[in-house]
Amino acid sequence: MVVARDELFADGIWNGINSQKLRKFINLIYKKHKFMKRGDAEENPNWKQIIPYMFFENDNRVFLMQRKGDHTDSRLANKYSLGVGGHINKEDVKSIKGEKVVMEWAKREFEEEIQYSGKYTTEFVGILNHDANEVGMVHAGLVIRIKGDEDVISVRDEYKEGSLVSLKEAGRYYKHMETWSQIVYDFLMGKVKMKGHTNNISGVLPDWLIGKYIKEGLIKIEPLDKNWQKKVDQVSIDFHLGTNIKLFKGGTYRFIDTRRGLPEDAMEEINLSDGDPFILEPGAFAITSTREVLKLPNDILGRLEGKSSLARLGILVHSTAARFDPGWNGAPVLELGNLGPKPAILYCGMPICAFTFEKLAAPVKISYAGSKSDRYSGSKVAVPSRIHKHLKRK
Repeated sequence: MVVARDELFADGIWNGINSQKLRKFINLIYKKHKFMKRGDAEENPNWKQIIPYMFFENDNRVFLMQRKGDHTDSRLANKYSLGVGGHINKEDVKSIKGEKVVMEWAKREFEEEIQYSGKYTTEFVGILNHDANEVGMVHAGLVIRIKGDEDVISVRDEYKEGSLVSLKEAGRYYKHMETWSQIVYDFLMGKVKMKGHTNNISGVLPDWLIGKYIKEGLIKIEPLDKNWQKKVDQVSIDFHLGTNIKLFKGGTYRFIDTRRGLPEDAMEEINLSDGDPFILEPGAFAITSTREVLKLPNDILGRLEGKSSLARLGILVHSTAARFDPGWNGAPVLELGNLGPKPAILYCGMPICAFTFEKLAAPVKISYAGSKSDRYSGSKVAVPSRIHKHLKRK
């Protein structure tokens, strides 16, 4: 069974486990699938082979297995695995419809691969995609949790051995796990942390914590699109180009005196509506703000990062001001420059930058808002430089 890549990722591609709109994806797979010879499918990344991928849990432990050295797929030989799975063939779907195809096939595959006599339940967790290697490029996993009521379980022919271990113990074998098992492990660890064990975390926030803090209002971003969660990447979330742009006028002044400040008529103001184009000429410099207003708590620092695809055209979105201190409240300002040889057309509302967030070891004593370093807090549009207010005249 295969589904066209364009059909599966019509709303955007992801890497990892997607737990959103699962019934929609199941219906799509059921309606849009076709069958292709496995040899042809392995060589054609335009199609994704659909693989139910099951992991077993009992009493907060997972079943960890190791594949044989002579496994039929040499890419998986000797690897540790949390999951069992296989391809769906025509005979698997003849008499079953809809989501039952996945669950019934999963049960059959589980019972073929694993020796287990206890009772168990199945839960569809999400769709796994990982395009970073040749195996992942042509497969998509339907991740299914199998939860058993007994701990007597063993493996059949495909594996050497297996045992129930805690997630912490499983982590010792992480580097030697097959890629999909690493992704499932990361997903399970994330879920454990999201149950309330995040108070002592410090460092750059991963995708699941960014989502958690936004939902809880610890990181406030307004407005938020309905599908904002799709804008969250591994360690960042996209922000968009705002409506107000201030562009330096060419030839108006020979120099700018940092002690006197920027003359009021040194910049031309341009106001856009969503979707309007803006042409940034080579060598031009403009300031603007994001569509979003950001408010940070006293223990989280934000960093504005440029988009790689824009950078490869010579478009810079910040000069040096990429850090947003704890307590920041306002629309982040962008310093746009065109280092490329050609004019570039940007569009109001387009993804223009990404924000990463870093949790401090402890909250700051002095919030940015109202502090001696606060120059632009609370602004909703780009404010020209106020450097003259912070330099003493001699």
